[in-house]
Amino acid sequence: MNRIVVVAALVASGCAATPEPPATSGDYLYVWAWASDTTRGSLLAAFDLGQNPPKLTSVLPADAPSRGAHHIEHDLGPDSLIFANAFGAGRTFVFDLRNAGQPRLKAALADAGPFSHPHSYVRLPNGNRLATFQWKAGGGLPGGLVELDTAGTPVRWSSAAPRSADSLQIVPYSLAVLPQLDRVVSTSTHMIENIGVHVQVWRLSDLTLLHTMPVPLASPSHVHAGHDSTHHRLPGEPRVLADGKTVMFGTFTCGLYHVTALEQEPQVTFSLAFPGADCAVPVVIGKYWIQTVPAVNALVALDVSDPANPVEVSRLTFAPEVHPHWLGADPWGRRLAVSSADKSDPVIRLVNFDSQTGMLSSSPDATVLSLKDIAWPDGFRGDAIPHGIVFGRR
Repeated sequence: MNRIVVVAALVASGCAATPEPPATSGDYLYVWAWASDTTRGSLLAAFDLGQNPPKLTSVLPADAPSRGAHHIEHDLGPDSLIFANAFGAGRTFVFDLRNAGQPRLKAALADAGPFSHPHSYVRLPNGNRLATFQWKAGGGLPGGLVELDTAGTPVRWSSAAPRSADSLQIVPYSLAVLPQLDRVVSTSTHMIENIGVHVQVWRLSDLTLLHTMPVPLASPSHVHAGHDSTHHRLPGEPRVLADGKTVMFGTFTCGLYHVTALEQEPQVTFSLAFPGADCAVPVVIGKYWIQTVPAVNALVALDVSDPANPVEVSRLTFAPEVHPHWLGADPWGRRLAVSSADKSDPVIRLVNFDSQTGMLSSSPDATVLSLKDIAWPDGFRGDAIPHGIVFGRR
């Protein structure tokens, strides 16, 4: 089943589901996916959202092993290029999306400088990307940060090895860039091993590592069934909040934390905990933090105007078989695309968001984009399992 079961607004109780906002010609969704058939590779699929129903316009295979498709940039910038990784293969792919709905592969690379296995990418003011690399080239920890130009060529890099912590516990995962503060905040979680409990702060202008900080334990009041004090483990996706100077991040053990005083002595502070585990990719729209919470099959929207005291504003609950994993937001903050973590659920769900009220909503006939039994360019047919999602526009 691909239905949405419940829409529960917690603050504005009784708020009904709103109609899906109309897409316009030129709205596209790009999905970085891996083939469920292990003989195949990864692909970038493009959907035209301006058609009713939305149409799959292109399937572009990438030379990466099955299940390789992993992270992709979270938004499309003015250069219309998107960086994506096939983590299992340790490769980066650069896709050119200037011909909307018909992506082409511009470049591919593996190791960058002394590092291997790229994970996340953030666009810099100069148009280059700053990327996390988990490991040293040839193996071993830690990796570091690498600036890549638009062709994927390494420009500069810096090791994540700290002076104040065990280097074997540092594995760069994702990052947030604050150019106005000359800072970068990166998280540390190993993609394979159960390792990760640090956040690092860097100077952007020269990639000097300034601080390596352990994530503190959750507040005792947030200990609940299934967790003791482990909400601090495996920090994931950091995001810059609306004030432009605070960074918030979630953990895969479903904690939520914020980082302040980035220009002085940074502080990492516990904010809130969600139930369960495997909380993954969030989005920030204005003052709202929207989190995937698979244990309750839901998206949860929080008002984080006060990062130390987030307030739940709305919740959108899916059917029991849906375990939300990745979130993408359109450029206007009105629509979200959600992928599930399960191989048995190869679809993208589009849901609505009201950036004024924080209300998540949908309806029984909401748009669902299927990657089930799709056709490859060589005539093969099979399922593709979505992971990274990004909205684009003509």
